[in-house]
Amino acid sequence: MYRARILDKITHIRREKIQDTLNRLVVTNEFQKVLKAEVAQRGLEPGDVIPSLQVVYHEVSKHAHGNDGAITLCTTDHTDNELGALIMFLRVQESWDDGLKWRVVKKWEAGGEEEEEK
Repeated sequence: MYRARILDKITHIRREKIQDTLNRLVVTNEFQKVLKAEVAQRGLEPGDVIPSLQVVYHEVSKHAHGNDGAITLCTTDHTDNELGALIMFLRVQESWDDGLKWRVVKKWEAGGEEEEEK
């Protein structure tokens, strides 16, 4: 979210919680395009994904596995809707300057994860 603020993708509101900032990003045209494409690609229903978007920061913070320079999403840590929501946020920022690197793995084992297609 800090990157979105720096790049003026969303306006900065002092002392705003991270999830509130994410919620403002969700209503941008850029995010809505990604949302439509991802739900279609993953066979999800937008109405089922929206609740996951609204709590994504809290859910993700439960599954931190260290830092190796890339965000790793493990399919066993998230429901399909949560995983879809996370991927939407990561896809939106891929086109930004210095976008974060990320990957999806089937299971988490330090150094031995099996990568999945994005």
